[in-house]
Formats: sequence, structure tokens, C-alpha cells
Amino acid sequence: MRRALVVPLLAVTLLCATSALAEKPQRDLAVIPKVPAGSVSIGGEYWALIIGIDKYQHAPSLDSAVKDATAVREVLVARYGFNRRHVIELLDQQATGPNIKDALYRLTQETGPEDSVFIYYAGHGQYDKAGRLGWWVPVEGKPQSPGTFIENAAIRDYIEGMQAKHVYLVADSCFSGTLFGKARAMPPLNDKFFANLYANKSRWGLTSGGTEPVADSGKGGHSIFAYHLLKLLKENSEPYLVPSYIYGQIAPIIANNAEQTPRSEPLKNTGDEGGQFVFRLSAGAATKPKTSAPSAQMSEAPAPSAALSQAEKEIKTIEAQAQQAEEQKRLAAIEQKKQQLQAEQELKALEAQERQAEEQQKLAAVQKQIEEKKKQMERKKQDVIEEARVRPPSAPGQTGREITGKDGAPMLLVPEGEFLYGDDNQRMTLPAFYMDKYELTTARYAKFLQETGRATPGKWNEASLVSDGDRPVIGVTWHDADAYCRQYGKRLPTEQEWEKAARGTDGRKYPWGNEEPTSRYAKYDLDGKASWNGYATLATVESYESGRSPYGMYHMAGNVWEWTSSDYDSSNKVLRGGSWFNYAFNLRSTVRLWYNPTSWLNYVLLGFRCAQDAR
Repeated sequence: MRRALVVPLLAVTLLCATSALAEKPQRDLAVIPKVPAGSVSIGGEYWALIIGIDKYQHAPSLDSAVKDATAVREVLVARYGFNRRHVIELLDQQATGPNIKDALYRLTQETGPEDSVFIYYAGHGQYDKAGRLGWWVPVEGKPQSPGTFIENAAIRDYIEGMQAKHVYLVADSCFSGTLFGKARAMPPLNDKFFANLYANKSRWGLTSGGTEPVADSGKGGHSIFAYHLLKLLKENSEPYLVPSYIYGQIAPIIANNAEQTPRSEPLKNTGDEGGQFVFRLSAGAATKPKTSAPSAQMSEAPAPSAALSQAEKEIKTIEAQAQQAEEQKRLAAIEQKKQQLQAEQELKALEAQERQAEEQQKLAAVQKQIEEKKKQMERKKQDVIEEARVRPPSAPGQTGREITGKDGAPMLLVPEGEFLYGDDNQRMTLPAFYMDKYELTTARYAKFLQETGRATPGKWNEASLVSDGDRPVIGVTWHDADAYCRQYGKRLPTEQEWEKAARGTDGRKYPWGNEEPTSRYAKYDLDGKASWNGYATLATVESYESGRSPYGMYHMAGNVWEWTSSDYDSSNKVLRGGSWFNYAFNLRSTVRLWYNPTSWLNYVLLGFRCAQDAR
């Protein structure tokens, strides 16, 4: 369940399954006007972003995506005038989510208003059951974790932000059809056809399928979609190509030979103004017709001038030398930049050392104050532990808004009244109840195991009650959590009670307010590098005081997901709160996650706290 566990979320799987046959496009002959090369004035530069992923870190591997991507790159450079310096290529482990987004952002910054951008993606794709959301899956993407994917909406936002006149997106992945808007008519078929298409801004897409799975295998080591696209690009002899013609040539063949139907339409909400991307065949790249054996008269024609041939060689040599000089100049500039950065870093290091020396005495005094504060906190903590140990296990003792449960855990009052519930802020009223101030600790759960003889939870052998006794217990099933609460006259909270305890009555986004999460407020995956390193991965239950809810509960966002008593459906229970393994998106107080009550598969993520009725 890595990162964005989309809510509500179907069980996401990256493997493409069989799908009902879509209606196949007709194999009508596409009519395109014949115009001479050079008749369309195309300005600006051609740019390309090429993405291909076979070796996924967590999802099933593919066989042909990288080969497809590199073949597309080569044909663009060899036949359609793309400069390699303007081709961004991300293959396998390079194709992380941040790298893909950085590349898209680079295209918004470096392309000009007359440029044309071609984007090719070959890899896994996914969409939700309702068909409203679609994603690309980067190399580190995890099943059941759409937060590790790249949303189609984000891709469209980057495309909309590009200054380029034309953007053509080709996606060979499952469920890529969610990118599209409405189709539109073509301009009149006349000698101005290509010029009219090029004149207007365009944001156009071609996908290997709609919202159905697509095949990874096909012909010649390529997917069936990539094979026919490459075949057309390699064999084309016309001076200009547009997306509508490409689709008309390859879509019927693919639809009739595979259980997928390509789509080619404008991309919705990206600034399309009616034009189309125009591929321009490079000079000399057109397929030359075969000639018959030379006649006697032709054989008598004089051979090309040796001097002309020598001049051509010299021109090529000069061009090669010029390119080499340009490359050397570029490398020299890079080296100079490196040296400058190194000098700046050394200067900063010296300045830091100077500041450190100046503050040495101040730091010593501060350190002494910190140590004294730690000792005070430890003495206070021991007093609380001793008080819990000697308190008799009778009915909770009322002390204003805070009581102590039969298990010795402090509980806070959530008063009766109305609050705002869910993403749509539905008004709801609940009676008063108490909820544990902290997540249930390993120390309290160890006492429960000793009293009941219940089986230990997952990862229990990694816990040390000396060093981990004040960290939340993990690896518990729903039934484990329910049994604990009942043992001490409590119960699991409903998800409505849990949300009110987390949000209060003002409809805030997070327990501490509407400010976005930082390391000051919660334990979560701040930088995308979170991994399990034993119980020390978890925060102690009394930490992150700044992240408390309006009623004073700790860790209502992050640290561990918490079981509730509410049913998600007939076979699953609702979890709330996010965990140390999730991005900030899942820390919102309205986020809901479902899980099987008998399962402990993600045992390092699941914990709980108890509630009880106010008497």
C-alpha cells in the first residue's frame, strides 16, 4: 500500500487482464492531399520525450517497451529531423516519477512558441473502476498505491503549460484512453491542408487502446501497436505526416489483429485550438522507387564529376569538424560550470566552519539546557508510568475532560454535538464519547497478551519492551484490536467518531489545521525514501505534540493506520489516519482505506486506539 492509496480505491493491479472487444475502426482509405516538400513553412525546433519501462521494481516486467521506445527515437532522428540534443530519453530505472515530471516541466520551460513536442510513453497504465482517473506507472510504482503513479490530469497540466505550438502524445499502455476530450472535424482537403493544420495550436494524442488492456507482445520484438507505428514511420515517403493520417493507417490493422482499439483525438483541457502536429520528412529520407536495368542510352551518360564528389566529401568533413568543435565548446562550458560550483561549495564550507566556530560556546550552553530538559521529561514520564502501574483496574476515573481507562491508558472527551464529515463536509451529530489519547503501545499490548494468552501479532519478535514500549503496536488484525478493546470495557471507534476526534467541528483538513504536513506535525514519508528498519521506524506515541487534534489526541495523522469498527463493505473494515509509509496526501482526516479484518499482510502499517461511550 505504498503512498497514495486512492480513496475510495478499487484493488489496483498493474497486470493487464482480458477485456471485451471494442468496436473496431473501419479500414477506409485515408485521403490526404499530395503536396510537394517545402510547401509548408515549419518554424521552430522538434523536441521529443521518449519513455520506455520494462524492468519495474515492484510491478510485473514487460518485454518490449524499451525496445519500442528506442526504435521510435531512432526513426525520429534518422527520418524526421529531430536533433538528438532535443531528445530526452528515460529508460527503465531512469523513468522514475520525479524524473518524468522533471522532463515534462523542462519542456514547459525550454520549448518556444514555434516548437513542436512529441511525447512517447511505453509502460504500464491504470485507471479506477469509475473510469474518471487514469495513471502512468513509473518504474518505482507499486500495486495498490496510486500515489506512486502519475495522474493523467497532471500530464495534461504539464502539456497545457508548454509554450510549444504543437504537442503530440503517443501512449502505448493499458487504460490510456482517459486522456482524451472530444473529437473534431478536419480542415478542407486542398493544397492548404497541411499549412492550415500547422498554423493553429494543437494538443493531440494517439493511444494504443481506450480503457481496455493492451498487448505487450506483437511482431518483430515490438508490441503490435509499436510495430505498426514504426512500420509506417519507416516506410513513409510523403513529405508531411499528421496524427489523423497515422491513425487512419494503423488503427484498423491493430483493431483487427488484437483485442485493443487505438484512439486518436485532441487531449482535453490542454489548450488545443484545432491544429495538428506535422511530421516533416528529412531531405533524402524518402523511399526511392526501384529502377529497372539501365538502357544502352543511359549507360552512355557521363559519370558524376569526380571534383563534385570530392567537394561533397570536403563539405561533410568541415561539417563534422564544426560539430566536433561545438561539442568541445559545450563540454568546456560544462567543465567551467563544474569548477565554479566546486569553488562555491568550498567557499560555503569555509563559511559554515567559521559560523560553527563562532557558535561553539553558544551550542555548549544550549546542549546543557537540552540535557536538563530531557532529564525533567524522563522523570515526568517515569511518574506517569508508576501512576499507571499502581492505579487499580476499576471503572475509569473522571478528571474533567480526561479519564483513565481500565487498561491504564489516558482517554479524552469528545463532546456531544454537530461536526462536518467527509470530503463534502456533510453535517452530522454524534453523542459524547471518549477516545484514547495515544495509539495503543507495545507495552500495554504485552500486558494484554500475558493476561489472555492470545497469539502475538506480526513483527512482535522485533519489539523490545525496554526501547520500544512507548511505540505503537503493529501487525494486529482487526479481530486482535477488537479483542483488546473489549478486554478492558472499551470498543473500537466508528469511523465517524474517529474523524470528529481528528478534525474537530471546523472542517479542517488535518488534525492541526489546514497547513500542509511537515516533519513538525506528523511521521510520514516526507521524501519518498521510507522503509522499514525495525520498531525504531515508528515514532513514540507521545511525540509530535504540534500535530495534536483539536481534542488533544496524538498521531491522528501518520505513524500507523488505525482500525475502526465501521464496515467498508461486506468483507472489509475501514482504516483511518495514514502511516509512516505514506505521502502527505493520505494524512488528510477524511481519507478512508479498506482492509480485510483477518489480514495482517501489511503488518508494519496497522495499529489502533480504543473508544468508549461517555457515562
